[in-house]
Amino acid sequence: DASALVKSVRERLDELAPGLPPGVKVVAFYDRSALITRAVSTVEKALLEATVLVVILLLLFLGDIRAAVVVAVMLPFAALSTFLLMRFTGMSANLMSLGGLAIAMGMLVDAAAVVVENAVSRLAPDAPGAHLPRLHRVFAAAREVARPVAAGILIICLTFMPLLTLQGLEGKLFAPVALTI
Repeated sequence: DASALVKSVRERLDELAPGLPPGVKVVAFYDRSALITRAVSTVEKALLEATVLVVILLLLFLGDIRAAVVVAVMLPFAALSTFLLMRFTGMSANLMSLGGLAIAMGMLVDAAAVVVENAVSRLAPDAPGAHLPRLHRVFAAAREVARPVAAGILIICLTFMPLLTLQGLEGKLFAPVALTI
């Protein structure tokens, strides 16, 4: 946790300052705290913008508020579950893992839009099987596109697998991207 590390370094430097010789002071020439704050802020902003944009586009193209809400609610829950899994596995939310989360959000929006669009078309009054119960039609619509959507996501995830084979500094830098995705 880079933020906690920067905070504890500052606290320790403040403790050491009174014991330094007169005229000597420690001046930080590289402080990542502003960068970390900006990165987290950027992810929050991107998540909010993506949610609003998805809702607007789904409303424009599908004309169904429930479809838009389903996709919009999915994004924060996906981010929350990602952060919970990262915490559970001991993975820190660094700049690279946040970048991976941004890529994954794009994949999730794409997949959700495909599933929701198919469900909306199956729920139309003139759609085949309109006599079937609503829940059955939604399940059939999701099942119909589940394999192609999952295959697309799997292909994208597989392209990031080589990052997990990197060792040393490169591995420490780029593995969080692949693991977050």
